[in-house]
Amino acid sequence: MMQDDTLDRIVNAVLMRMRPRLLLLLTAADGYHEIILARLQHCRHFAPQVLFADRAQAVHPADAWRQLGHVVTLEEMAQVGALENIDRVIAPFLDFATAADVAHDLFQSEAARCIQLARLHNTPVLALDYNCNPHSELNRLKGLGRSADAHSLADNLPRLAQRGIQFCSLEQMLSPAPPPAAATGADAETGGYITLSELKQRNGRCPPGARLTDLALEYQRGSQ
Repeated sequence: MMQDDTLDRIVNAVLMRMRPRLLLLLTAADGYHEIILARLQHCRHFAPQVLFADRAQAVHPADAWRQLGHVVTLEEMAQVGALENIDRVIAPFLDFATAADVAHDLFQSEAARCIQLARLHNTPVLALDYNCNPHSELNRLKGLGRSADAHSLADNLPRLAQRGIQFCSLEQMLSPAPPPAAATGADAETGGYITLSELKQRNGRCPPGARLTDLALEYQRGSQ
């Protein structure tokens, strides 16, 4: 007769295989690291796989993240069919460098290439902007976001939205319901940020409810 602990392991293994799979993409940023890790540890909706991109292991303790799921490499995910069963890719620590690479279609880093692969497979990519938005509360607490360079970094956010990267809350990222389809083209512009160059192309006009980057907002105020 099968022992209870053996039966429990088999049941848990079967349930794990039935859960939708997500790929947890870790980059070299760690803002809100502890609370995000704790939330992921208590999420039972998915069967995660973990990818340490570039220098991620320098800021994320590998042992803690390995407890969430099997660790994979970019080479493994690039194999034919590897992304077919991935429900979504999540990037809770999207860093400035990766955001800039993807925004400008530069795929030199492992994280940027992973996101490119997901986009080519039409796999939803969800991200938090705490680390890559120079004007986020986290980066303001760090004393960032005061220079002219911060404005150009902020302009990467609408470009990412136009490329199908969905910025959302942690609750939406971990929701069992499928995320809404990412807007593209004009829909992405009206649903996300409008940059200074885009505002000039619109002759200073923008759709109701649209959000402007700092440079675009200053330009609009000066034109009034």
